[in-house]
Amino acid sequence: MTHIEPKTAPVETEALTLMLGDRVLLDRAFLQVERGEVVAVTGGAGSGKTALLGTLAGCRPAGVDAAGNLRVDGSRLLIAQGGRLAPRRPLALQVAEVVGHHLGLDLRGALRRMADGLDRMGVPPAARRFDLPPEQLPESLRWACLFAMAVAVGPAVLLADAPGAGLDPTVRLRLLHRLADWARADGVALLLAGRPEDGVAGPADRVLSLRRGRLLPPEPPRTAPATPLEPPGTARLHARGVGVAYPLAPGPKGEARALTVLHGIDLDLRTGETLALLGETGSAKATLARALLCLPPPTTGMVAWMGRDLVAAAAPPPTGESDPDPGGLRRARRDLQPLFPDPAASFDPAMTVGAQFALALESLRPDIAADRRDRHIDAALEDAGQRPETALRWPASLTAAEAAHAGLARALLPEPRVLIADEPAASLSAEEREGFLDRLMAVRDRRRLSLILATERYGEGLRDAHRGIVMLAGRVVESADADALRSAPLHPYSRAMLAAANGGRPALEGEAPSAFSPPGGCPLRRRCPLAREFCAQAVPPLEEVAPGHHVACHYWDTP
Repeated sequence: MTHIEPKTAPVETEALTLMLGDRVLLDRAFLQVERGEVVAVTGGAGSGKTALLGTLAGCRPAGVDAAGNLRVDGSRLLIAQGGRLAPRRPLALQVAEVVGHHLGLDLRGALRRMADGLDRMGVPPAARRFDLPPEQLPESLRWACLFAMAVAVGPAVLLADAPGAGLDPTVRLRLLHRLADWARADGVALLLAGRPEDGVAGPADRVLSLRRGRLLPPEPPRTAPATPLEPPGTARLHARGVGVAYPLAPGPKGEARALTVLHGIDLDLRTGETLALLGETGSAKATLARALLCLPPPTTGMVAWMGRDLVAAAAPPPTGESDPDPGGLRRARRDLQPLFPDPAASFDPAMTVGAQFALALESLRPDIAADRRDRHIDAALEDAGQRPETALRWPASLTAAEAAHAGLARALLPEPRVLIADEPAASLSAEEREGFLDRLMAVRDRRRLSLILATERYGEGLRDAHRGIVMLAGRVVESADADALRSAPLHPYSRAMLAAANGGRPALEGEAPSAFSPPGGCPLRRRCPLAREFCAQAVPPLEEVAPGHHVACHYWDTP
């Protein structure tokens, strides 16, 4: 009788320890990745993920010492963090170098293998530009090419550090699932590493979390509000037909041209309500948030706060007008305060935090006497989770998390009624973002604030919201209560965002349309699984399909 020895796992570590000086990056880790298995390792910035993958790839980072046992069988390939490719060199030459080096193929053979890899990544032939350097490729296509090169090489072990980071969730998850399908089909051991928000856990068979040097099961994310949401009150902020267009250079015959990025948005915000603006990059959710603040004012439409027309108030005052705020816009800015996506960049580096807060108070709250401003600033900082000593610091000395909390404190200074936040935690790690959003929601509840939160993170945006608005190419495609959008969205675009938020495979193919060359008819039709010929004929109107639930899709009820 012949005994067949079982094949060992191509990746196996036993009590692997990684040290950076006195700091333990990895403490006695036992890790095994089988052939055809997809394993994800998640962790915050600096947790040691890059050191682990570099060690497994045989290129341990400088200064990192290793102990314990490590075995990697067969050929291995590492996709480094950021997906680096050589700049200013045609992609064809880089494919020939990488694939040719590993497989000994000439240019034609390497490109043929690359074309097969692009097929596995779902890239159509029309999008394959081997003659271009990487910097001239869209970000999603650059990542697809990197994955296709890995597929073309066909290693026994593929290690990917933060693959697809920076892409929209729907695009990133589609590529990661395709990469995972290839690994399972070809028996490749695939190890994905990234932050929890990078989506690497979505296509994985197993997920491990690297916390305090230990590989542990991941902590379940919070999917519901920390405290029950109070019902909102009466609507106070109204937007009707809000549109934004930017002038372009005259056409060939001297005709005026404009780029329209926001198309006739209607919106109401009630007292104490939290409204999530959701959409991919380019959906114009940030443009809408700024238009509501009149930063700058919208090109068309009306924004009213407490009955005051803010668009009219933002118009230049008549010549000879003595009142510096004749339309009351400055008074409205006391009530409507922004939170910016890069809080550190929104501070003046030449002034301390406290000096900038004092100027904001002097402008927006002249009723607060100068001798009371320091006390007011300290209270705002403490409310935002910062010590009063933060007022004495320079913006450059703040960490990203401290800058975000300081930005929140600045927004609270004039005692507003509404916060309009555009990705306020975009620069933070998962743990820092969780803490910041918890603080923001606590302040919202304590001060009974209304909140508009614009974000591409579908699940996170809806978690603490009363309602949600899903935007695509400057239009609202679905609006409903947050519970409905979390559990059963009706628009295929919303369904894809929900799938990506849950780590699933989004049912969309291709890229979001450019504002410079939008498709005729429905802006989703080139990517949509429900698309029909009629979708090219007309933009679907936003219709009420259930009480409080509006959808803009010709075939939303088609199975």
